[in-house]
Parts: sequence; structure tokens; C-alpha cells
Amino acid sequence: MSVDPLGLGVGRAIRQARERVGLTMRGLAQRCGMSQPFLSEIERGISMPSIATLYRLAEALDVAPSTFVPSVVAGEILVVPASEGRLVPSSERPHSAVGRVVLADDARGLEIYEYRATRDEDLDVWFSHEGDKVLHVIDGRLRVEFERPDEPDRVLGPGDTIIHTGTIPHRWSVVDEAVHLYLVVTRRPR
Repeated sequence: MSVDPLGLGVGRAIRQARERVGLTMRGLAQRCGMSQPFLSEIERGISMPSIATLYRLAEALDVAPSTFVPSVVAGEILVVPASEGRLVPSSERPHSAVGRVVLADDARGLEIYEYRATRDEDLDVWFSHEGDKVLHVIDGRLRVEFERPDEPDRVLGPGDTIIHTGTIPHRWSVVDEAVHLYLVVTRRPR
């Protein structure tokens, strides 16, 4: 069992937030619908949580998900090379699509992710969170579904952007063979 330094930092941040609100590991695991052994692996840096899990943990602990991710912001100008950024699965399900965390900055209330996913990769987990979501498709087509009967599905193609409140449950699916997109999540800084 190797421990990734980044995973260790994420795990420590989750444990600190949990202890700050006085929750046991078992209590937090129950709130998030996960097993206590899995949460233990996350807190010890053995397992890296998916983006969906980070959001569930953040909601249960009443913090921004970026609280758990070390910030890379070090001034007014930041360059993030294409080769940098942690890779995080979109869920714990098999064949889950993997996104690259371009930026997670709690002070600015800003998260940026890049996804390159194929139709075979899983993106269709229902998801909701605080803040606003900006989704911009670079290449391919993506279907965005909302869990509201009055909201039709939207199919986005290259250059299309959708902006919506993150609290509306939503999910994605790749329409073509592959899609390349950027996701920006904005929140009021805490």
C-alpha cells in the first residue's frame, strides 16, 4: 500500500474538517453513504476520492470541496501547464471518466477541471452542489440532463457553453465517440 503525497494531503484535510465539526469517521461515512473502511483509506491517503465523493464529503462537513485540495495559487498570475494537475475519477464506479484538476482555490471560490472522456467511460452520475457551473465543450458532443421534468436535455457541441446553478441535480453522457471539455465551478468565497 503506497501513499501518494497528494492523497495524504487530501486525507488530512478531510480528517481535520471532520474533527472540527466533531463527527466520528463512522458518522461521516453514514452521512455520505460510504463505508467507514473506505473513508479510513481516504483519510490515510491510501485511496484517492472521486470528485463526486469530494462533493458529498464537503456537503456533509459544510465546506467547499476545494477545502480538501491543496491550492496552487501563489500570487496574481498563475500558469498551469498541461502536464500538471491531479487526475481524479468522476465517481467510484468502474470505467469512471477521469478529470484533471486544473485549479482548486477556496479563497477565490473557484474550481477548474478538464475532461477528455470516451463514450465507454462513465460520466452519468447524478450530481448536485452549491455554486454555479460553467461547462464549455472543446471537441465532441455532450448530453446534459437535469432532474427536472420541465428542463429538456441539452446536447452541447464544440464551442457551446452551458451555465447553471449547481444545486439542480444533473448528469452528463458522451454523445459521440469522445468529448473534450472544461468545467468551472464558482462559489462565493468562504
